[in-house]
Amino acid sequence: MDGSIYLCLLIILTLLHWPSIPVECSPVYKSKTAGNPLLIVSFDGFRWNYLQRTATPNFDKFLLNGVHARYGLKNAFITKTFPNHFTLATGLWEESHGIVANTMYDPILNQSFTMRNATAQSDPAWFDAGGEPIWVTNQIQKTDGRSGVMMWVGGEAPVKWVLPSRHVRYDGSMKNFSKVDTVISWYLDKYPINLGMMYFDQPDAYGHAFGPDSDEVTRMIGGLDEVVGYLLQRLEEVGLLGKINVILTSDHGFAETPKKNFINLDDYIDPETYEIASTSPVADIWPHEGKLEEIYMKLKKGSEKSGHFTVFKKEEIPTEFHYTKNQRIPPIVVVAKDTFSFTMAKHPYYNKGNHGFDNRLQDMHPFFVAMGPAFKSGYAVDTFHSVDVYPLMCHLLGLEPSANNGTMEVVSQLLMSTQDSSSSVVTFTTYVIGIVVISCVAGLYMVAACRYHRYLSLKRKSYKLLAESSLSARPSSSLTSTAVVTVGTSSDSRKTNEAKTPLLADVDGDN
Repeated sequence: MDGSIYLCLLIILTLLHWPSIPVECSPVYKSKTAGNPLLIVSFDGFRWNYLQRTATPNFDKFLLNGVHARYGLKNAFITKTFPNHFTLATGLWEESHGIVANTMYDPILNQSFTMRNATAQSDPAWFDAGGEPIWVTNQIQKTDGRSGVMMWVGGEAPVKWVLPSRHVRYDGSMKNFSKVDTVISWYLDKYPINLGMMYFDQPDAYGHAFGPDSDEVTRMIGGLDEVVGYLLQRLEEVGLLGKINVILTSDHGFAETPKKNFINLDDYIDPETYEIASTSPVADIWPHEGKLEEIYMKLKKGSEKSGHFTVFKKEEIPTEFHYTKNQRIPPIVVVAKDTFSFTMAKHPYYNKGNHGFDNRLQDMHPFFVAMGPAFKSGYAVDTFHSVDVYPLMCHLLGLEPSANNGTMEVVSQLLMSTQDSSSSVVTFTTYVIGIVVISCVAGLYMVAACRYHRYLSLKRKSYKLLAESSLSARPSSSLTSTAVVTVGTSSDSRKTNEAKTPLLADVDGDN
């Protein structure tokens, strides 16, 4: 084989073992810690700035060693508990997942939903209405995906015929440390969970009873810091700390609602002309037949006069609220301005603090901190949407997100690595090998063509020499026939002719 062929093969084999030289392409987000378990914890009503209120050494470990949102999450309208917990779990706006309030009416089901109705909590008709919670995504996509849900909204109802592998329904009497111990035990089972969801009902209850700026709430923040300390202690004891990704967040913030800012709806509309599902600070008005325009105009006039609330027909609700396209949203929605509350004779209101207001208000935003092997250390972004938490959780678990309204655009910045080189990088070696292979094939073709050309040249030359030698050895014309006979019969003559045409044998030997 020609030496040039060996050279080409040597180059190809060398390049196949050459280190990759990365060329960056469009990013593809793929977790490098998808094998690590995930725990998400919600402290109900934990406002974005509560960590500034008192000493929180255990929360501070997340700020120092993990990531956080400086101004909290931009949550969903309405800024209530059930809707926003299901938004965190599904990545959908409320109009899309269907949990549009803590208390709501569905005209198609002709049923009402309340937080205290145990039957409704486990009814898929309310929860399997468009959203896929993260625990369902986890168990559908992973053969070893198991989820544990501790009192999280929606965890008791099957969605797509799937219930969490472990779940505990809401029980206000269960101690905080017991919740932690139970969830930790799920990670240690023979068939352990890889996703945990844990809910605490504080500091929400104190925010309503005493007001968000009260000393009672401040002390509760310190008490919840002890819960976080116990969680970290238990994770360390069982060898999970440093291996598990932990997210601490909430559903909404809080605002003071002083009594002087109460608005009595009975002053504007006749309570006998409508039904109301949810009262304050967002009033859901279901007018009786033929009363829609009358009620709307009276509320519109009252809104313009007082300036303390805004009224919308369903189709007029601002698009940025994402609160129009669902049958559970009423024909008329009345929204109180910040710190104002609705009350009425049938539904008196007494709370000193509340939430549910316009989600563009800063005090409605909840906090967000996270720590674990997937997250950077001591890093912060300003804010992002609560719908982004679902795709983030899917990323951490190595799942393909179900349809959602979130994005990885901002939350990807929180991660140690936002791009997987095997997916987002095309190696320079690939291009080089392609070029070299093509060049070698072309080179081999040229070598073969040259050899064939040489072969033809030598063959023509040998035939020419043979002809010349035959002519020089031929006798007179009278002996032509004898000479021909001699050449054909005499071995000596044949040897003589072969000796005179040495190139002919070489050419024939190649054929």
